[in-house]
Amino acid sequence: MSLTDVLELNKTELFAKIRNGLPVVQRTQNLLDCKDDLLFAWHAKDSCLLVRNWRSSLAAKVNIQFQTLIPSSLVSLEVDRVLASNEGSLVALSGPRGVVIMELPRRWGPDGYYKDGKPVITCRTFGLDTQLFLKNPHLEVRQVRWHPHSVSDSTLLVLLNNNTIRVYNHSKLRHVWQVGPPVLRSGANNSLCDFGELAVDFDIAPAAKPRVTEPETAGNNETTLDKSNKTLVAAKSLPKQERIEWPMVVLRENGNIYILMTGVDSENTRLQGPVTITPQAHDNYGLESCALMIIPSLPPTIVIAESNGKLHHALLMEAEATEHSFNEVDDSVLIEPAEYVVHVLETVELELGISAPATGKEGGNCPIYLKRDLINELRYFAYHNAGLHAVTVSFIAELQRYLESESDEDRLELAVSASAEYILCTKFDSSETVNAVFGLALLQIPAGIVLLLGSGQVISLKLVIDAQLLVTPNENKPVDSEVSQQESGPPFVDTIKSLLQRSVNQPILADKLSSPSAQESFELLNQAIEVLREQYLKRHDLVRAAFTRHINQIQLKKEQQLQEIQDLEQERELISERAHKLAERFEEISYNQELLVRKCNALMQRANASLPNSVIAEREFSQEVIRLNKVTQSLAAGLETAKKTFNKQRYHIAQSQEDLKKNAYELPEKQHRTITEILTQLTGEIDRQITDVKRINKIVGI
Repeated sequence: MSLTDVLELNKTELFAKIRNGLPVVQRTQNLLDCKDDLLFAWHAKDSCLLVRNWRSSLAAKVNIQFQTLIPSSLVSLEVDRVLASNEGSLVALSGPRGVVIMELPRRWGPDGYYKDGKPVITCRTFGLDTQLFLKNPHLEVRQVRWHPHSVSDSTLLVLLNNNTIRVYNHSKLRHVWQVGPPVLRSGANNSLCDFGELAVDFDIAPAAKPRVTEPETAGNNETTLDKSNKTLVAAKSLPKQERIEWPMVVLRENGNIYILMTGVDSENTRLQGPVTITPQAHDNYGLESCALMIIPSLPPTIVIAESNGKLHHALLMEAEATEHSFNEVDDSVLIEPAEYVVHVLETVELELGISAPATGKEGGNCPIYLKRDLINELRYFAYHNAGLHAVTVSFIAELQRYLESESDEDRLELAVSASAEYILCTKFDSSETVNAVFGLALLQIPAGIVLLLGSGQVISLKLVIDAQLLVTPNENKPVDSEVSQQESGPPFVDTIKSLLQRSVNQPILADKLSSPSAQESFELLNQAIEVLREQYLKRHDLVRAAFTRHINQIQLKKEQQLQEIQDLEQERELISERAHKLAERFEEISYNQELLVRKCNALMQRANASLPNSVIAEREFSQEVIRLNKVTQSLAAGLETAKKTFNKQRYHIAQSQEDLKKNAYELPEKQHRTITEILTQLTGEIDRQITDVKRINKIVGI
């Protein structure tokens, strides 16, 4: 099993067929998508959708390699994006010149394929506003998203380059929402493109309750609705129940952010902006903005991507008061004061390719596409012409912990910055050749990713769901160790790990479309040598210096501790000698004290006995005590003698019993039985005689 293809998808017939029909133009697109256990792949050559159950295909025996879903109508557009709906009932096939929706058939069978694994299935398809794109050759699709809260799982939002979002329900156009000034490809309106006023991306934030608008603003809204002939519809659609709006965050090319407030299926919209971005920056956080994504945290997190590789992480928060914005380029679009503000917390700069430092060239600019990880909300993926990055937004976990904390003294500290891991690199030289990412699909349970490159190579990797779930040796430390760690400083192992921590990632290098030239190989070698020198050898020198300092400190402490041990040994010997002398002195003093006590008692007795006023009873009592003492001593001596005699006799008795046991004569069994019977008869005879004697005595009266 290859380390870069754990699912062994390169050997499958599906990707062998995809490899033969890849697009010629090398630009980043997404021809892959995954919904539950089904992997969708667009075959550009045959204009059909290939489906494979990647989870069941992990088994040893696979009956069905893949299924082919043929559109019922001809798909003439160049598909660059495959997007399955939330419930997996529809698939949107999007390209620069149109959008096609394909209805997926029902699933049944042991492996969960469509129509019990039928190899080829014709699916109903319908194009969206085909005539609109034919009549407007400059019209292009910028973004396509399924509404996450559509009841029928069929609401599709399409952003066009004329600053409009078209809302479709299956094949029917429901609404057209204006998110900017109308764009015409003639006259002075071309300046909109120059000033970056075109919307490039949008995403849907979590639902919010509509605010109560001011009377003046309400009057202006009514006037605008009258112009659009929507007053009656708005009056009829005012239910008494509480309304819910979905903020749609729209990103323009110049970095300005607008918010379109509307319902899931509502004709009434409120465009707000440009939203104030804090802290202020001279480039407005992106003069070359190309992508936007919202992570549904609390508050929502906005990710803004620039084509130069910068990613801005910000929070979308409600403003304390509505902020009035400047007049729009076109007065035909009514823009309300913004109810939100965007606060940028950090900026992450991606490495767009690996190039040799000697060339002085960077990865250059290329569009960046964002894809959110549905399993881990702290992580998302950024893919581009130079490969794939996995970005972890750490402050979301801090926000969640702070919101869940019940302590009033808990403070919010967003000290941990985001981390960007370069997973796959497809550009590692200064040439203009590009091996773009043609598809990215995220797998669930087990978590993984599948990438399709322009060279036809398929990369399949397993992912850790959450890095915080990994057990580290630093976890489950006792409380006492924290105090000792504060006194002694960080562990030396952690210090070495921090010194060996590289500032750049070493991604997987993808295969090139052709064999590299000598110049490209030389650049790659120089880059590898530079990375080895800067990120490995230099850090090893730092580690060696740290080891030298640590060894010197340990030797110094060792010498000091040995000297202290010698001093303590001397002190111990002195203390032992003193303790021995004190013990002898104590025993001597105790013995002398006991003698003195005895002498004092004897003197007291003599003094009491020799007193002239001593009564006769006391003298007699003292004499009796002396006599009893002598008698007691004689009795004790006699008792001791009796004990010795008793022990001696018991010993002789035991010896005699052992001798009797040894010299005992055992009768034969027959004789023993005969004697036993005779004794039994004699016992019975004696009992009868005793009974007769008692009877006679009773008669006689004795």
